[in-house]
Amino acid sequence: MKAFSAHMPSLFIYKCIFRARRFLIVFLLVGVCCFFFSCGKRGDPTLKSYEKPPPPAGLRAIHRETEILLMWDFPKDKEPIIKAFHLMKSKNKDFERIAIPGSDRRSYIERNFETGIEYKYKINSQNLKGIISNDSNILAVIPADTPSPPGKISYEVKDNFLILNWKSVEEQILYNVYKSYEKGIYGLIPVNKEPLKETSFRDAFDITRAVYYTVRSLRGSDIRDEGMASEEINIEPSEFIPSMPAGIQAIAREIDVYIIWQEPPETWISGYRIYRKTEADKDYTLIGETQVPAFIDNDKPLTFRNYRVSALGPVKEGPPAEIKNVIFTPLQ
Repeated sequence: MKAFSAHMPSLFIYKCIFRARRFLIVFLLVGVCCFFFSCGKRGDPTLKSYEKPPPPAGLRAIHRETEILLMWDFPKDKEPIIKAFHLMKSKNKDFERIAIPGSDRRSYIERNFETGIEYKYKINSQNLKGIISNDSNILAVIPADTPSPPGKISYEVKDNFLILNWKSVEEQILYNVYKSYEKGIYGLIPVNKEPLKETSFRDAFDITRAVYYTVRSLRGSDIRDEGMASEEINIEPSEFIPSMPAGIQAIAREIDVYIIWQEPPETWISGYRIYRKTEADKDYTLIGETQVPAFIDNDKPLTFRNYRVSALGPVKEGPPAEIKNVIFTPLQ
């Protein structure tokens, strides 16, 4: 009995080791199974990361002054799988990489070119695994010399439109008009839908805010070949001053005075102000405003009085028309 008891710890330890080994083997088997089965579920994303990414599309160009702006399209939702783009260029030989724009870029400014020489461009995308996509469309361009900017920019406001005019540069030159509500900041898209052959442009006019315009000459090729911008012209409605009303007349009646006048030629006039000065007044006093070229003064004209009528612009008031010595005279 004593001998049996002496071997009890050794037997117990042996059993523990055996159970631990069995547990470890089971654990490894389960792990291997989970790996293979779960890999089946995760296999698609892993394999997809090694697939070719989609290529950029719509590679196009605008030649302006001393730059060629290259632009392309790429799905925004595909950006997370893209590391960068590879922009390639050829000049009568094999394509060479000239830039590696980031995945969030959709344009590149090319300055290394000469006019009259053909260049070809294409672009690829590269995913996070380094896989390169197929080529985009191949874009061939032959930049031409850009024309001089238009000169003598002027404008006039007619009805609800603003008409820009400029001096012609040379024959067979087209024009693009650019508009902005911030000084010196213009986009790539002109106001006109098609390049203009004529040297004028009519645009809708907002009398409530300042606006800026520039005009560029262009050859009208597929890449525009657009020259430098003209001088910037600022149209500030708050500085507009209307003309003096003409033909002012006053009809004095026993109980009031009826005043009428002709409308000035400006279509952006917002109304009129009427001032009056009687014999007892030292200066003219504002007695009313109207949006039509007529006004009734309900003060009985028992004594002489003078009237002034001025037109209102967006902010400023024009010079007044005046009529004097108005009084009601009863018929005898």
